[in-house]
Amino acid sequence: MDSRIILGILSAIIGLLAIINPQASIEVIVILIGISAIVSGIHSILKAKEISSSPYFVRTVTARSIAGIIIGLFAVILPFALFSLIEKVIRIFLYIQGFYLLLSAVSEFIMIFRLKDSVANVRPFVIEAFCTLFLAILLFMLPADFGVKIVRIAGAVIFISGLLFAFREWKMRPIEAEAEIKE
Repeated sequence: MDSRIILGILSAIIGLLAIINPQASIEVIVILIGISAIVSGIHSILKAKEISSSPYFVRTVTARSIAGIIIGLFAVILPFALFSLIEKVIRIFLYIQGFYLLLSAVSEFIMIFRLKDSVANVRPFVIEAFCTLFLAILLFMLPADFGVKIVRIAGAVIFISGLLFAFREWKMRPIEAEAEIKE
């Protein structure tokens, strides 16, 4: 079976699991956000000096990255330790992550202001800064019972898109095989 078909089916299964058990899905999302923050922080620290030799830039990126790594570690470790209080912990983490994203956006805007003359294309940094700011604001605006509703909606979207993707790949498979034979 084609790996893209399997990917579509796995996506549909993940979506179905999110619809059936949103609490576990929320835990996984917090952990994945934490892992993402850790990986992003480590990557940023390693690449900071390659992007700019400015000590101000390197310190800013390093401080933001260390904060992300610490928050990421808390997000990965604490949901397991506080399983019975997971909803409250997630709410706290979302506020902490929102605060981190807000600080991150501010530091990115400072970085953009400092680099606009030395870097030819700051547009990707501007887009990232605005997306980060948007996510921070979104995390602060979420209602208390947001998790179950959003996870179920996202699960439904993932389920449907996974099924559609698998179906499309299955339907397109004979066409691709015929094209390869003709070549």
